[in-house]
Amino acid sequence: EDYKIILPNDVLLQLEKIMFCGNFGDPLLNDNLIDMCNYTKETNPNINIRIHTNGSLRNKDWWKNLASVLPKDHQVIFAIDGLKGVHELYRINTSFDKIIENAKTFIKNGGKAEWAFLRFKHNQDQVEQSRKLAKDLGFESFVMKDSSRFLITNTFDVLDKNGKI
Repeated sequence: EDYKIILPNDVLLQLEKIMFCGNFGDPLLNDNLIDMCNYTKETNPNINIRIHTNGSLRNKDWWKNLASVLPKDHQVIFAIDGLKGVHELYRINTSFDKIIENAKTFIKNGGKAEWAFLRFKHNQDQVEQSRKLAKDLGFESFVMKDSSRFLITNTFDVLDKNGKI
């Protein structure tokens, strides 16, 4: 209801793009995200919706439903920083297998997905393997960005759950 108050029909009709991207949390934590996307598409079918997520939340039915309510011009950006066992070093408390399962479900049901790979010292040897996997799974694009946190300096250690480097 707050979303509809902040973005009434006359405002949504003026917009070309909406981005759901959390700085301190994942947009998928919002239980109303699908309803918000559906309202946005019904009001302005030509809008572009972009959702940035680590992709580890929700179940297959939720992802299938999300794909069905997004407008034609959409993209879900999955932050996947390496392969199984390495991805989780930076994206703590996420599951690579769950993310891949969710992405496959989304793509299979018509969703347009991008694999966003942050390159660190600890995952730099997995860029090409990840790019190939993204293509094989049906991601529309693979975008790699360098992180200065681990490539340039060693001042930020990656710690496991027990505090070990």
